[in-house]
Amino acid sequence: MKTTLLKIDSIMYRVKDLKEGERFYIEILGLKKVWEDAERKMIGFQLNESDAEIVIHANPDLGDFEFSYLVENVEEFIKEREGRMKVSFGPIDVRTGRYAVLEDPDGNQIPIIDLTSFGGKPRYD
Repeated sequence: MKTTLLKIDSIMYRVKDLKEGERFYIEILGLKKVWEDAERKMIGFQLNESDAEIVIHANPDLGDFEFSYLVENVEEFIKEREGRMKVSFGPIDVRTGRYAVLEDPDGNQIPIIDLTSFGGKPRYD
């Protein structure tokens, strides 16, 4: 197998009100807003000493996954493991590239995301 989980990419929280969530994460938690995707109702914040992000969203189409692992390419990751694991969601297009949720043999969900739309590198507004 060539592909692997690279790191924790983001911690994600669903919020009821995106603007109120934005205010809280900036004013109360002191995070820096680094991107916003109005179409998908998502905002990303950068942690001061990590390249992982906190992402808030008010998108009812997204699951309740609280984190995601970065992989080089979601499609290749899944293809290399075809028939040996369950894909319970996706792959779907997201701001950065592709996203899917896998399951381990005990049903634990493993969300994966790639940066293929960004040439493999994070991009901030």
